[in-house]
Amino acid sequence: MAGQFRSYVWDPLLILSQMVLMQTVYYGSLGLWLALVDALVRSSPSLDQMFDAEILGFSTPPGRLSMMSFVLNALTWFLQASDTVPPASPLPPWLVTALQCS
Repeated sequence: MAGQFRSYVWDPLLILSQMVLMQTVYYGSLGLWLALVDALVRSSPSLDQMFDAEILGFSTPPGRLSMMSFVLNALTWFLQASDTVPPASPLPPWLVTALQCS
């Protein structure tokens, strides 16, 4: 009976709720990375860093900070999905992997 969890039912509410949750997690973690990077360089945080296409580029310092936050956010979730860290670890997987390599 393995693999039979609601596989025969198309559930639009489940699909929509998963989409909303994934977007919330993505933009929430991106906001945390932007806040952390802005705090480190003492820059003023702005929603334009996340949603304005003109800022996203390497030609200006705010653009470089935004791009760095986007890359860190992507690496966080990429390394979160890897199987290199035991699931009982309280630390983020990318930090445990970095500590193991040093």
